[in-house]
Order: sequence, then structure tokens, then C-alpha cells
Amino acid sequence: MQLSKATSWGFIIGGLWASVGMLAFFMGILGFSDDMDAAEEFKNLQDNQLMALVFFTISIGVFAYLAKSFVQLAQAVNVTDEWYTYVRILAILMVGSLLISMSTWLILGEDATLETQKASDAVGNSVNTIFIIASAFLQLIIAGFVLKNGLGNLIFKVFVAIIGVLSVGDLVDIIVIRTADSDLGFITWIGWAIAVVGIGVLGLTTKKA
Repeated sequence: MQLSKATSWGFIIGGLWASVGMLAFFMGILGFSDDMDAAEEFKNLQDNQLMALVFFTISIGVFAYLAKSFVQLAQAVNVTDEWYTYVRILAILMVGSLLISMSTWLILGEDATLETQKASDAVGNSVNTIFIIASAFLQLIIAGFVLKNGLGNLIFKVFVAIIGVLSVGDLVDIIVIRTADSDLGFITWIGWAIAVVGIGVLGLTTKKA
């Protein structure tokens, strides 16, 4: 099994943007922190709408590229036709739900209030749950076929297994813990990004992942 350069770069760019890029935007540009209250977050976001629009546009492009890489990875690991159809549907759900979720940041205007922002955040968080669930099931399908078919070298299998385990963690976080802002969610997010970048680097540096 061998990943193309385009697929590999999709994983690298997607993983880095999902971790370093998002942390830089929220903590660096918007200045969000654990001790910041909702009113301060609202003001910072309202004052940086142009940057939010730029970040939103880049994020949609990056995650669409990443979703395509996952679909191509599914082909590479010999996912059966039936399950491949599910992978494609889940990939579309990922990008679509992310588009809707992130667009709620952009409805702020000069007349917006903290209450309207809280309402839009509630909608965005609900839609973001669809993104998390869709991506988790997509990655579990791929991980299942990698382990079932015994494809790739040991390092590749480890990275894919990590993604599979973290996907289960995401589902537990959403379904059992029922919060989108828990420590488990943050840990799985960072771990996921590292594993995704690892798959991309492995695809670029080895003839057969």
C-alpha cells in the first residue's frame, strides 16, 4: 500500500492546521483563555471579524482537502464498495457540518449582542457534534479495514490504531460525558492531530506506508 504525495500532504496540512493553526487563531489572534469570560470572548471575536472570515475560509479548504485524503486512504486500504460509500457520505457530512458550524462565528455585526452570540454558539456546537461523530465513524471504518487486511507497516498501523482509539474517545466524550469542552476532548484532539500528521509524513518518506 502506498499513499500519493497529494494524499500525504492532505494529512500533514490538515493535522497541523487543526492543532497549531487553531491554537494560534484562538489564543494568539483572539486571545482566548480559560479565565476569559463570555463577554470578553464576544468582544474579541466581534473586533476580529475579518480575521475570523479568513480563518473560516482557510479551515473549510483545509478540512475539505483532509476529508478527500481520508477518502483516498480508504481506497488505499481496500475498503469494500459498500463501506466506501459510507466513507464518502461521512466525508461529505464532515465538511458540510463544519461549514455550518464555523459560519455561526460570522453572523456577528455591529448590532449583535452577547445573547445572540450565545444562541449562535449553541447552534454551532450542536452542528459540530455531527462533525465529530461523522469523522469518528469514518476513521473507525478505515482503522477496521487496515487491521483486518493487515495493510501497511507497523508504524502506519500504530498511527491508524491511535486514530481509531481516539475516535472511540470522541464518541464517549460526546455520548457519555456529553460535553464538547472536556479535557478528554482536548486530549483526543491533540493526539489525533499528531497521528494524522504522522500518517502524512510516513506517506511521504516511505515507498510503502
